[in-house]
Amino acid sequence: MLSNMIRAFTVAAVMAAMPALAGPLTLTAADPVATVTIPEEWSGKTIARGLEIKTPDEEVYLWFELIAPGEMDSVQKEHDRYFKKEGVTVTGASETKKSEINGRAWSFTELTATNKDGPSIIRYVAINPNVASGKIILMTYWASPEGDKTHDAAMSKLVEGISFR
Repeated sequence: MLSNMIRAFTVAAVMAAMPALAGPLTLTAADPVATVTIPEEWSGKTIARGLEIKTPDEEVYLWFELIAPGEMDSVQKEHDRYFKKEGVTVTGASETKKSEINGRAWSFTELTATNKDGPSIIRYVAINPNVASGKIILMTYWASPEGDKTHDAAMSKLVEGISFR
C-alpha cells in the first residue's frame, strides 16, 4: 500500500512539473483564486506559488504568483536574484500606475532592462483578487521588445481573460 502511495505521489509530482498544453490553468491548486487561459501554442506549468508560462519562441516569459502582501519584498528580492542570474540588468523604472478594473485594484510597473541579447522589458502587475486571505496576484512579465510586439494581442487576450473566483 505504501509503495502504491509513493508511486501515485511520484506520478503526480512528475505531471505537475510537466508543461501544460493550452487552456485554463488554476492559480493556485491550494488556494484557487483565479484561472488563466493560455494560448494554444504557449506552454505553462505549475510552480511553487503559481504558474510559469512562456511563448513557443521563448521571447516572453510570464509568471503568476499568489503571495501575501507581507511577502512582496522577499519575492522581489527573489526575482532580482533570478534576473541577475539570467544576465539581466535593470536600467530604469516607470512610476507605478494604479487602476481599478472590474472592482479589483491593479497596479502596473514597467522596468527597462538589458541582457546579453539586448533590451528587455519587465513588467510587474499586482492584482487584488479580493480574497479573505488578503493575498495578491503578482504577474511578472519578461520579454524582448520583438516578443512584446509579436505576442501583444495574445497577451492582451490572456490578461483580459483572467477569471476570478
